[in-house]
Amino acid sequence: MDTNRFKSSHDFSNLQKNLHNNPGYSVESYSQQVKDYMNDMKSKNKEATKQDFMSQAQKSAKDVWEDMQDMASKAWDENNEQSSKQK
Repeated sequence: MDTNRFKSSHDFSNLQKNLHNNPGYSVESYSQQVKDYMNDMKSKNKEATKQDFMSQAQKSAKDVWEDMQDMASKAWDENNEQSSKQK
């Protein structure tokens, strides 16, 4: 993993730059998710609530975070093994 590229794409001090480098995280994408959620609830004859939508978004973010942890852990283990072999 190229840590320099990771750092530059996740500049937490510059929100606009971060959003530009990670287009999946934008107001427009969340607006579409809200529309999809509302349409889904309407088709099921259920009430769409902000609390329920936020709960689903939280679960989604948790899944993404778990995937990121798995990838980071694998990268750590692989690099650790390689550095051990080089000694």
